[in-house]
Amino acid sequence: MELIRISDRKLKIMLTPGDMCHFELNSDSFGEDSEQMHRSFRLLLDEVRKQTDFDADDRHLSVQYFPSREGGCEMFISQLQQDGAEQEHAAPVARLPGAKHSAPLHPLPKGTDRFRKDCAYRFEALAHLLCVCKRLMNAQSLCESTAYRDEKGSYFLFLTVFSATPFTAPEELDFISEYGTVENASVLRLYIREHATLISTPDAVRQLSILG
Repeated sequence: MELIRISDRKLKIMLTPGDMCHFELNSDSFGEDSEQMHRSFRLLLDEVRKQTDFDADDRHLSVQYFPSREGGCEMFISQLQQDGAEQEHAAPVARLPGAKHSAPLHPLPKGTDRFRKDCAYRFEALAHLLCVCKRLMNAQSLCESTAYRDEKGSYFLFLTVFSATPFTAPEELDFISEYGTVENASVLRLYIREHATLISTPDAVRQLSILG
């Protein structure tokens, strides 16, 4: 495991396939709300605390995870502001040409212990994506949204949301499964890098809801 301190609030973690086995991490199930995932994440944070002075307060963390084809991964962990102030981005997110880097659209609510979580969905028709965006306009947990279209005509929506844990999506997003399929965000990012075209970012929900 290699640790790179980006700032007092940011840490980059690089894990080899061997490290993934040691911490019992699986790229296909990363982010799932399971006892195994919680245990693996606690083991990883314990090791981070042993090797660095990074204050890994798991009540206010943003975690972004990017698997590698070799079986390892890169992970960016950030401590979120606890006073509702404007958040510093947790990590450089892989984007296609033309995508823009921007601050979250909504600040972290005051007085809450919340996590930033990436969610991803696949839609077989543009109409389904537009309906979802229209219904998401009043979502209180939504922070950032990005939409893509692949070469087969499928549509994808990535949502960064505030959630009670880093492993579960807010209940207000449950309706999306009526229109599309829930995907593993980390695995899907690898696919879209080669097979998809960016439609809208970082406020795709608002922009596409107008068309719904």
